Amino acid sequence: MTSETAARTDTVVAPPDPNRSTVIAVLGAGRSGTSAITRGLAALGVDLGDKLRRPGGKNPTGFFEDNDVLAISKRLKRALGIRGHSVRLLDDAEFDTPRMKAIQARAIATLGARFGATPLWGYKYSRTLRTMPFWEGIHNALDLDVRYVIALRNPLSVARSRGQINPQRGRQVWSDMEWLVNVVPYFHRTAGCLRTVVDFDRLMADPQAQLARVARDLGLPIGAAEQAGIHEYATRFLKQDKPRTRFTRADLLTDPTANRWTAEGYSLLDEVAADERTLDAPEFIERWAAVEQAVTDLGPFLAEFDHMRAENVKARWNPASPLHEVHQIWRDLKAK
Repeated sequence: MTSETAARTDTVVAPPDPNRSTVIAVLGAGRSGTSAITRGLAALGVDLGDKLRRPGGKNPTGFFEDNDVLAISKRLKRALGIRGHSVRLLDDAEFDTPRMKAIQARAIATLGARFGATPLWGYKYSRTLRTMPFWEGIHNALDLDVRYVIALRNPLSVARSRGQINPQRGRQVWSDMEWLVNVVPYFHRTAGCLRTVVDFDRLMADPQAQLARVARDLGLPIGAAEQAGIHEYATRFLKQDKPRTRFTRADLLTDPTANRWTAEGYSLLDEVAADERTLDAPEFIERWAAVEQAVTDLGPFLAEFDHMRAENVKARWNPASPLHEVHQIWRDLKAK
């Protein structure tokens, strides 16, 4: 254990002020265990609301996403012109339009009415970090004490999990691009708030220890009710959601298909999740800045990738396109 880690584990974090609403926001790329980690917050006494999305599809054990938050996020994505697979970087100015402000005002009213008087609550939306300026405006307007959980999973596992749902997006190169744009660009804006990084594989292996880390880092008290919740979570809930694959940092760093900057960013965060370093350590900040700059430099390429994908989809479905004509000729030949 390094001296910086020892200092962190010895630090006692003040618990949430019962006279002020505290929100725990779960951040991270899709397929990184955000749902399982959010369910763990409920075991620690975090109120997730009574309007959760129903389990099913890619998350049969539950998404643990609030339906109002999902509705807000859908309006936000439409306004930004992005979809789940989009990888273009977002500009700060895109969050400062009249349309965006109107969506934000509606979100402030909705979440304020539901959670404004709730002492400790939380929400999960996998693209919160990518669209952080929008959510920060909500947090500030409601005067929330914001604390963050960064959900982490090895990008090799992320790609394989994604590939079970969508083989195209599950290709390592594509999955890594999604990981970068959903974790890196606005990560620096979480500084100044209490934060913790939780690795999905470690959570599965030792849920009690990992939830204890979350409580330690975010100042969440663990009493008898929380102990019972943790036990139920570890012995019943997680039994239904065991991952099929597990990879190490070395696996990622030596995989020729993995993106270099995805591997570097993941490795840095994994060292934090393993209590080997802290998020505010000078070396972490310096190396993370290099990752962030690399992603910024990729901006034109990422925008072009989105553009070409959109053109490809348009060509496939446009009745006047050459691809459609070839497809139609093939169908006619098969019919003869």
